[in-house]
Amino acid sequence: MHCKKNNRFTKLVYSSLLICASLSLFGCSKMGGRKNKQTVYQQNRIVIWTSCREFAQYIELFNRQHKDNCAILVYKDNPALSLPPAKDENPPDIIVGSWLRTATPQKNFKSLEYLFDTKKLTSDIFYPQLLDSGKYKDSHYLLPVSFNLPAVIFASDNKELIPDSYVLSLEQVREVASAFNTKNKKEVFTKIGFTPLGDSDFLYLVAKMKGSAFREEKGDIVFKNQELLKSVSFLNDWVNKDNSSAQEEEDFTFKYLFMPYYRQVSSGRTLFAYTTSDKLFKILNEQDLEIDYRWLVEDKQIFIEDSNTMMGIYKKARNQVGATEFITWFFQSENQRQILDAKDKMHLETDMFGIADGFSSLRDVTEHILPVYYNQLLTNLPPDEMLTVPQMLPARWESYRTLVVEPYIKDSITTPAEESAPIFQDYEKEWRKKVFD
Repeated sequence: MHCKKNNRFTKLVYSSLLICASLSLFGCSKMGGRKNKQTVYQQNRIVIWTSCREFAQYIELFNRQHKDNCAILVYKDNPALSLPPAKDENPPDIIVGSWLRTATPQKNFKSLEYLFDTKKLTSDIFYPQLLDSGKYKDSHYLLPVSFNLPAVIFASDNKELIPDSYVLSLEQVREVASAFNTKNKKEVFTKIGFTPLGDSDFLYLVAKMKGSAFREEKGDIVFKNQELLKSVSFLNDWVNKDNSSAQEEEDFTFKYLFMPYYRQVSSGRTLFAYTTSDKLFKILNEQDLEIDYRWLVEDKQIFIEDSNTMMGIYKKARNQVGATEFITWFFQSENQRQILDAKDKMHLETDMFGIADGFSSLRDVTEHILPVYYNQLLTNLPPDEMLTVPQMLPARWESYRTLVVEPYIKDSITTPAEESAPIFQDYEKEWRKKVFD
């Protein structure tokens, strides 16, 4: 999960924070003489590339606590696509973002084994499966920062209809949702428990949970075709049998589900709505809503969102000492608690969920500190043994998913039987033309 761009007000807030963080650099150390100031500043600054604007707040806190090393933020919409740096660009010391995992991480990142060898960090503070995802040949090159999970929400008034107190499988969601369906005397739906076609992200999630395993191999995107077809079949049955037809489901969505997803369930027209933890807890923290949630599982696995955030030290970093100090500082529970406390006191409507817009990769923070600030977590923390890391995916994955995978699945469900079935490769060819031609 990477930190997404927010509205105009959000940008203004974070722009102000970036300016403050940059200005604070000049007060970080006592330096005499103009020339000496510039020299020491160049040596001591820690350049952080990130897609997460909220890191400006973290940097500001770090700079207040450190005199010898000062961090600055360089915003990159997708840091993975900015590697290697341009010839006339100052290289980063630290990179934070999504899509940083590759088959050969040593090409862009330094090994971080020394952090564990020197006891600056210990492996047991992390969720183990997340920590292992940043390894290559028994050496850590990337450290997990944050992650998000898929969930369904429902109105608290309907809690007695939900069979499990913590998690739901796709089959359970389908069964309970279909039982909620209601038609009037004219055989027109007045209630539909869940509309799979109403959220393209959900269509991809089903393919992922059913084992399609989209991933990058030798520069290409590959997947398990039979599992993808099975997921399409599952969704097709759900839409065209349980919800009568794709057209009826889409008509119902257009007529009744035009409001935000959390209002859809409170309206009583639908039982479930799909979301992810970053969106869910931001809304729950901002508004007084009578809704509850369950994590989505398949075969006792909760699939972490593909865009989970990672952090590493750039291979040609100019300030490895400073980068080490920042990383060591960031992955301390007490410092992340201070980050959350500062956010809470600011009362910004635009702030992001948790740490870097997700659950912290530090177990102590997610399990014991986050629930203090997000009370809804007290009743349903993510079961750590179920967390499943995403596949290794390319930097342009979000574009590929939204322009290839999701339209293919949707068209496979909505295309009439008498017409030719969609061909996956046709969508992929069109995507390549748009991206590379």
